[in-house]
Amino acid sequence: MRNIRTIMGKCRVIFFDLEFYVPENSRSETGFCYNPWDKSCRILGGSFLLANPEKDFGISESDVLKKTKSLWLWEHGSEKELLQQIYNILKSAYDTVRNAHSGAISPILCGIGITSSDIPILFELFKRFNILTNPEAFSFQNSFRAIDLSQLAVATFNNPKNFLYPKTKGHILNKYLPGTKFETGKSVWELYESKDYKGIQNRVLSEVYSTHRCYELIKSDIDKFKSLELSQKKREKAASKILAESSAVDS
Repeated sequence: MRNIRTIMGKCRVIFFDLEFYVPENSRSETGFCYNPWDKSCRILGGSFLLANPEKDFGISESDVLKKTKSLWLWEHGSEKELLQQIYNILKSAYDTVRNAHSGAISPILCGIGITSSDIPILFELFKRFNILTNPEAFSFQNSFRAIDLSQLAVATFNNPKNFLYPKTKGHILNKYLPGTKFETGKSVWELYESKDYKGIQNRVLSEVYSTHRCYELIKSDIDKFKSLELSQKKREKAASKILAESSAVDS
């Protein structure tokens, strides 16, 4: 199999956050209430930052927000129309990355907790609204890769027990962006019912920016860990050389 050179300018990390509405009769006290197959529930939309690794890191918050595209139900005629536009965004990133690498490199979906919520929900909705057939949805979903910060961040926390567990958004924000806090997704239901669409939009943009920033800070921590590992290897190599030289003199 031939090696494919990674063209960084043609890679994409898709930072995104989705919001949903759950009517009162479908709500529960605990757990995730939204179900993509419950027709009384709605996807409200979300925000998407298709980050180019060469250009879209180490930039200001205002630049992050400028590059973030938002799609909302109240700006579209139906959930299907909204979902079609979301699909178009993902397909655009897919085409950019896969075409540049002959299909060997995939676009990355990135968020906090997305592997157990946003990603499976989105592809179920593509099926439900006949945007993709079941086989097409399976193939398209597997053309992406996911970096879920709730999992990636585990290594940056102390884990004294033999039980690694994904970190919550609260844990991650408290460690990397102290002072930043978001209410649960349930607060969006009240905003939607009161038609405070601007409040929902601002919240989601802030979440995408926070995810982007946490990604940068976690990457920085990983770089530090690797630097410490390299330093340790150099010390061990130097100690082994000294020991070998000492043994040679003694003999």
